[in-house]
Amino acid sequence: MEILKNPNFDFLGQTRLWVGLSLVVSLLGIGYIAVNGLSYGVEFAGGTQLIARFEKTPATDKIRSAVDKVSAGAVIQTYDAPAKNQVLIRLAGSGQGDELSGPAQQVLKALGTDYAENRVVESSTEIVGPIVGAELREKAVKLTILGLLFQLLYIGWRFKGAVWGAAATIAVFHDVIVTLSLLAVLHFEVTLNVIAALLTLVGYSVNDTIVVFDRVRENLRQRRKDPLPKIINDSINQTLSRTLISSGTTFLTVLGLFLFGGEVLHSFGLTMVVGILVGTYSSVYIASPIVVWWEESRAKRPGAGTGTAKAAL
Repeated sequence: MEILKNPNFDFLGQTRLWVGLSLVVSLLGIGYIAVNGLSYGVEFAGGTQLIARFEKTPATDKIRSAVDKVSAGAVIQTYDAPAKNQVLIRLAGSGQGDELSGPAQQVLKALGTDYAENRVVESSTEIVGPIVGAELREKAVKLTILGLLFQLLYIGWRFKGAVWGAAATIAVFHDVIVTLSLLAVLHFEVTLNVIAALLTLVGYSVNDTIVVFDRVRENLRQRRKDPLPKIINDSINQTLSRTLISSGTTFLTVLGLFLFGGEVLHSFGLTMVVGILVGTYSSVYIASPIVVWWEESRAKRPGAGTGTAKAAL
């Protein structure tokens, strides 16, 4: 199945523009995160998450007024479908055990007193201690780094050249940084769902890059006299229909999760939506140009022979 018949777009013709734009966006994102930090969910920061279902449609301003009397600075937002009359209340905490469950009980008591006209008919509480939250953050970072490291080693071995693995890994770093930066700017919390989405993004982005690299490898064997930039550009065009079908169907799926998945899947859906777009983009405008630039710089060195890519493949 081909969406485009014999496409011949000059993807690498505007490489400097797109790479420059990606570099600026990544640096701005890193700077924003360094200054403002990431907003962590209860799983990582520690604290109490209370979901309260009210008898009637809840008024957020009245709930906030009641909650602020016992726990100032709590995050209050509507939860799930509006018809369910549910509100999510996140309370930061630094204690242990009963010290963390205490604020939830105080909030429920305050709601029963100061917002008695709309009583809470059902509630659920999730508690995460700060030590557990710190351990989860550490494990999430280690898992992501190990995933990128093994990916680098595998692609380098599979394509018989370190530049291929390095290009794919840099592209994935770019994807993660851009996605995290957007989450930070939009004040989305980094939760376990977001970490799962980021790891899914890593695998998806690498897969898309490998599809392009694999076609490059095939073309290198058949067209050794052609310049590498032309081979890579032709390979991207040859895999374009596959990319549009694969990325397009996945994008529509995760867009549905983002729009209709409810509060629980909202951050997961947004991370995947952004990740699919950025991951597809980086396979073309980040990973491929890195291979070209590496080979061109190597060819200019004194005594350089056949390019690494062509010699290896």
